Amino acid sequence: MRTSLIAAIVASAALTLAGCSSSEPEPTPATPTAAVPKGFDVPAGVTITKGGTKLALGAPATVVYEPGDRGTSAVTVTVAEVKQGSMKDFRFFSLDEQTKKSTPYYVKATVKNDGPAGLGGAALPLYALDSSNTNLPANEIVGTFKPCPSPTLPASFLPGATADVCLVYLVPEGRIVTSVSLQTGTTQDAIAWTP
Repeated sequence: MRTSLIAAIVASAALTLAGCSSSEPEPTPATPTAAVPKGFDVPAGVTITKGGTKLALGAPATVVYEPGDRGTSAVTVTVAEVKQGSMKDFRFFSLDEQTKKSTPYYVKATVKNDGPAGLGGAALPLYALDSSNTNLPANEIVGTFKPCPSPTLPASFLPGATADVCLVYLVPEGRIVTSVSLQTGTTQDAIAWTP
């Protein structure tokens, strides 16, 4: 009796599944692609990282970067460190009361210009994602800031050159940095590093 009941349930389930099937193929989920602008020739030996890739600190990612009128070039970026700083580092800055309650984060990265264009003086589009799911751009620091110098690429940054950059993020009170993303296109194409 029990065996025939189980067989009936299995047969009923099979009929239900058969009734739901159709000749239309099921849609396949979209897979991330490498963001390469139309007309850009990726340099020989360079592989562009797929958009949406998640990485650990120290892992490299290669993207195509077009910073305004400086030309378009492939760059390999490695986010090496995401370090919490101290507001004492900003004691000589004129800050409003709300900003004084922020938590500073310093993000260190290495950039290699894979070519073909020079990218001298360009700012790297690295954003900090905080625990409120807000993307924060790097804060502009006027003058030399010893705890985290070199916010932009060198004035001369030709193909084959490598540079270290350090970016400052003043994260609002009560929040922490959960990841750092390189956004050269859409947010969906961003490459993210998790500290």
